[in-house]
Amino acid sequence: MSATLEAAPAKPANKKKLILIAGISLAVLAGGGGGAFFIFKGKPAELGKDGTPAAAATEKKRDPKVKPTFVPFESFTVNLNDKESERYAQIIFSLETIDAATGDQVKAQMPAIRGRVLMTLSSKTATELLGREGKEKLALDILGDARKSLDLSDTDKTLVEVHFSQFVMQ
Repeated sequence: MSATLEAAPAKPANKKKLILIAGISLAVLAGGGGGAFFIFKGKPAELGKDGTPAAAATEKKRDPKVKPTFVPFESFTVNLNDKESERYAQIIFSLETIDAATGDQVKAQMPAIRGRVLMTLSSKTATELLGREGKEKLALDILGDARKSLDLSDTDKTLVEVHFSQFVMQ
């Protein structure tokens, strides 16, 4: 007696289940691809008055071999110039310089820069400092104070930017 085993006929694949899995996989891939496209696409470049991209027009030229230096400032706590109520601001920032030599100059003039910044801060009202525009204007004012303390022109690019790390008003 020879026993021959016959393979049991395979059940036909459930086509509905297969189509459902393929459809879900396709939807997940399409959603992920679309999400990645929007995340990595970025915003379109804004054009300046002369038709060139605004970012390119304002970009500072730096030597890629020279790393910028960030000079941290201690906390500033000042009374604001609000007439109707007593308000104060507590601000911490760092000053970005184009190179370490300029950073050393900033450190050497730190007391003069701090004095000018304190005067600038105490002349502001809470309303002036609220919102992004107010903070950007303050950053430009602080940059101007630092340039004056270092006897630099307003167009000098050795002082790059002010970076706030704390900004509290009460």
